[in-house]
Amino acid sequence: MTGILDGRHIVVTGAASGIGRAAALELAAQGASLALWDIDQTAVNALAENIKHRGTPCFGLGLDVSNANQVDAAMQRSVELLGTVDGAFNNAGVGAPTAPFDTLGEADFDRVMAVNLKGVWLCMRAQFQHMRTSGGGSIVNNASVSGLVALAGQAAYTATKHGVVGLSKAAAVEGAAINIRVNAICPGAVRTAILSHLEEAGITEAALAAMSPQDRIAEPEEIAHAVVWLLSKQSSFVTGAALPIDGGWAAR
Repeated sequence: MTGILDGRHIVVTGAASGIGRAAALELAAQGASLALWDIDQTAVNALAENIKHRGTPCFGLGLDVSNANQVDAAMQRSVELLGTVDGAFNNAGVGAPTAPFDTLGEADFDRVMAVNLKGVWLCMRAQFQHMRTSGGGSIVNNASVSGLVALAGQAAYTATKHGVVGLSKAAAVEGAAINIRVNAICPGAVRTAILSHLEEAGITEAALAAMSPQDRIAEPEEIAHAVVWLLSKQSSFVTGAALPIDGGWAAR
């Protein structure tokens, strides 16, 4: 059985859990060879071994995406292991404490910025540098519905995700001439561990579901399907997009 990503070589960041894990499994099922990046090396290695046992080339690498040296080294190693990299899903991110805008601590702000925005930029920079000389590719960045609309009590998170959308659009404009497509996805509430930051603040699953006209929370696999499409040739004329996958949240 062939898949729509046969012959592709793709990096996935934040791959060990949640949307990243679901995307890695679906990308592999569609034929892609993978380099999986995560700060939790034990977990990402276990996932890579799982995928390899299914017959797909896959490697796990442990790193912090907010560290430039680690990102550049991981990109170099990924190219060595896969032969090239022509796709990437920059998914690594962290949640932030839910708090009024004027009470947010500087350390919390800096950490969210370092991972969610600087980390995406560092990964994209390394990917661009390779794809520029290797024939191009497709990059998908995980923003959030918070990259399109604001979420009260989540000022820093909202700012980073708006930044990811803007970064993706700017990179798409620059990348078009060198055959690099860049898009952002903007998921609404998804059943992953990151929701715990909101639940700890008293925002229930029912309240999160009610933000979407579909009145439910998404499963990670639903987001993964969109990632596969954006990384495939089926979306060849799509670049610079910020795709809501939110059950209609941002449409209200």
